[in-house]
Amino acid sequence: MNSMKLRFYSIVLITVVVCMSVSCKKMDSTYENFVVKGGRQYPGAPVSLKFHGGLNRAKISFLRGSDANAVKARIFWNNFSDSVEVDMKGKNTVEYTFVDLPEAFYSYSVRTYDAMGNSSIILEVSGNVYGDKYKSTMLARPLNSVLLNKDNELNLSWASADTTGGAYATEVEYVNVQGSLVTRRFPTKEQVSKIYDFGRTSSTIKYRTVYLPDSLSIDTFYTAAQTAPYFIDKRDWSVVAFDSEHPGDENRVVNIIDGDPGTRWHGQVGAGNYPHFFTVDMGTNRTIKRLSLWRMKGDDRAPDKIQISTSEDKLTWVDQGTFSFDRFNDAEQIFDMRLLSPSRYFRVTGLQGPQQYIVLGEVSVSEY
Repeated sequence: MNSMKLRFYSIVLITVVVCMSVSCKKMDSTYENFVVKGGRQYPGAPVSLKFHGGLNRAKISFLRGSDANAVKARIFWNNFSDSVEVDMKGKNTVEYTFVDLPEAFYSYSVRTYDAMGNSSIILEVSGNVYGDKYKSTMLARPLNSVLLNKDNELNLSWASADTTGGAYATEVEYVNVQGSLVTRRFPTKEQVSKIYDFGRTSSTIKYRTVYLPDSLSIDTFYTAAQTAPYFIDKRDWSVVAFDSEHPGDENRVVNIIDGDPGTRWHGQVGAGNYPHFFTVDMGTNRTIKRLSLWRMKGDDRAPDKIQISTSEDKLTWVDQGTFSFDRFNDAEQIFDMRLLSPSRYFRVTGLQGPQQYIVLGEVSVSEY
């Protein structure tokens, strides 16, 4: 009984194996026409695909990679309704630039092809194209002061820049000591920028803020150029002589060179009548062309008439002239020198005024 069952099961198993073998052969025959012998080869996809936005233009770039079979690429946009073909033969870096684009956000799809027309997978890239709208948001970095120190170094003191908007440098144009026009860039992280070869032949510098909307931008943007004069740095100055000062820090003669017309030099009350004077050492020779003087703001006890003198050694003095001073005017009052000569020292003398004592706010000089 057991022997008969064993023979039966063996016959069934053999029958099943034979049927499956016949069926598989039929199936192979059925799909044989749809199988590519050796497998289909697909070209490598673009490598390091990037979008570079610019001023009403955009550049698509990518690396060809190691697949030599990729001979061309196609860039698609508008939901694949538009495209452009780019030749890749002999190129390690493949680039294509779109021009005359309205300011907007753009998206592109890229795939490569081999000589047989086989294509790679599709990769997408996107970014912004910039125009007048972006430029209208750019803020010029404020320049607080331009000061020439006694070593003839020009120090530019900056306010904060709009780094979040893309400001990354400030460009400065000036005439150097050789008389050549020079352009230099200073990073926005600098609060004070130094120029060591300023020629002093021009009274002004030009400056503008440099913007990159993003790190891949193909265009640099600039704010409108502005002009600023330079001033002599009074931090190098000292008052080396004066006739009197009233008690109290608010009356000291050094207030005349602290950069603030709202502070004062107040001559000592009861110390004597006019004339009253102060002498400044600038620390180095300057060819003074103009001297500026301010009364203390809102105080009409300033002199009515002044005299200005200059000296190179504090021994021999050059009379630069006698001038009327408007003691009712808060604004800067500028006086031109008669004789231009190198001078380390200057002296301002009040010749007459409404009181016995003198009150003045601030003094400056310029070489232009």
